Formats: sequence, C-alpha cells, structure tokens
Amino acid sequence: MASSADSRLAILSRHFTSAAASASKAGSGGQNLGWIKISPEVSEALKHGSPIVALESTIISHGMPYPQNFETAKELEIIVRENGAVPATIAILDGVPCIGLTTEELEILARLGSKARKTASRDIALVVSQLQAT
Repeated sequence: MASSADSRLAILSRHFTSAAASASKAGSGGQNLGWIKISPEVSEALKHGSPIVALESTIISHGMPYPQNFETAKELEIIVRENGAVPATIAILDGVPCIGLTTEELEILARLGSKARKTASRDIALVVSQLQAT
C-alpha cells in the first residue's frame, strides 16, 4: 500500500516539477502554473513525500454561517497539522483551482458563503473556463 502511494506521489511530483519548469514560480514560494495554484506548504510536502490531507471547501462556503465557518476551517487545518500532515483545502478562486489556501483565502471563501459556486469534480473544467473568461 505504501509503495503505491509513494509511486503516485512521485508521478504527481514529477508532473508538477516538469510543468513548473516552463511556468513561473509564485512569489510566495508555491507554484502557480496558470491553470492550478499549489500553496508553498503543499508544494514542499509534495517535494518531500510528506502526508497531505485534502480538505473540501464546501463546509466553509455552504456548511455554516460566517464567522463559524471560518473558525471551523482554521480548526480543521490545525487538527491535520497536529496529526503530522499538511492540510490542503481545495477551492477554485478567481477561476484557478487552488490546492492549499492561505488564511486570507479561507476568510474570503468563508465571507462569500453560499454565494460561492458549488462545484462537483465533473464541473471543474466548465467552472474554471467560465470564471477565467470573465
């Protein structure tokens, strides 16, 4: 099981590394490949094969009211860190899929609440293309 996970991480890491070679690095140390943004913390975890826990953003935007949603999102990330993994909250912001959000991005999403568009995996390409076209 571990070797399978290691293999997937290696493939993912190579993919992002080769894509990043032709794209510019984000000023904050993460990777902004134009079509996807990876936080510096998640980028480092990928590079070193550290555990990463993907966190869905729907609970922030549609699960509860502000500021409870924002506080819950921060608490979830703390729990993940306390258990030895890197949290990677996933959201589409300004038409760019983001893996790992800053505290400011979490708060923006929390304040948007139900105004944020719910997106299933089958809808990601459509949502990104619509948001980037505006």
